[in-house]
Amino acid sequence: MLKEILRLAFSVSTFASTFRLACPLLFGSMGGCYNSASGCANLSYEAVMLYSCFFSVLGSYISGSPWVGLLFGMGIGIFISIIFGTMSLVFHSNMIIAAIALNSTAWAVTTLLMVIIFGVRGTVYNERIVSFKPVHFKWMENLGIFNKIFNDNVILVYIAFCLVIIAYIVMYHTPFGLRIRGIGQNEKAAQTAGVDVNKYRWISLILMGAFTGISGTFLTLSGISMFVENMPAGKGFLTMISITIGRFNPLLIFLICLLFGYSQALVLVLGTLSLPTQIIAMIPYVAVIIVLFIDGLKKFKGVADIEV
Repeated sequence: MLKEILRLAFSVSTFASTFRLACPLLFGSMGGCYNSASGCANLSYEAVMLYSCFFSVLGSYISGSPWVGLLFGMGIGIFISIIFGTMSLVFHSNMIIAAIALNSTAWAVTTLLMVIIFGVRGTVYNERIVSFKPVHFKWMENLGIFNKIFNDNVILVYIAFCLVIIAYIVMYHTPFGLRIRGIGQNEKAAQTAGVDVNKYRWISLILMGAFTGISGTFLTLSGISMFVENMPAGKGFLTMISITIGRFNPLLIFLICLLFGYSQALVLVLGTLSLPTQIIAMIPYVAVIIVLFIDGLKKFKGVADIEV
């Protein structure tokens, strides 16, 4: 059994699944890293993902185009971020409570909309819902294992990994990134330097909503062409954890997202074995605990004994 587990854990199909499963986390975390770096405690990633899952399916259903579905997903993501910004930046509500409220109501609202619009509960599936088509690169055909892992994915997969490089450049090599980080480190000093704190926080909120909206779209329109109640199933929280542990550095966040993607891939491949499903389902959350533990060890400092 152990030999079979190791074979599956390090198989080409597992790494190919990792490459794809990390993408929704990457989109959300690349947009959200600016939001968190600016000192805006927006924890509503799960809500934005869930709303964008539903509305991307709705957009594709209405138009027959996944690109319209993507616009719907991004649009609702920006709208939810504006709601959060209005509560926290305009009316100065507690950011954590506002985010919890959005996360708590998202499942109920999307289920209600599912019943009103599609007349069903549980799952929305219709042949009019169109997903993105896989992209095939002929020049990869002779690359062996790399062809199996990286070829024949939807366009959003390749955009997600390009976005990591762009996000890193913007964060550490542009005035915008410098100001965002400055606001998060010392808001009053940034204001003294003439930086409009609210303006940059609004921009970062909109970026978070737009890119997390792409995350939800990826979940529904990357091949399965359906919406299921509570579809993100914790991926929004994994995104938030990736940003926090990665300390807003897109490259570190990228590595953490790959780890979480790998843990989710293990759930899929190990599910084919006669192992208890409860143990397999725990893998992504055990990965979270391990990452948090390692991160805590790096911060730990021993306390010297003081003799009196």
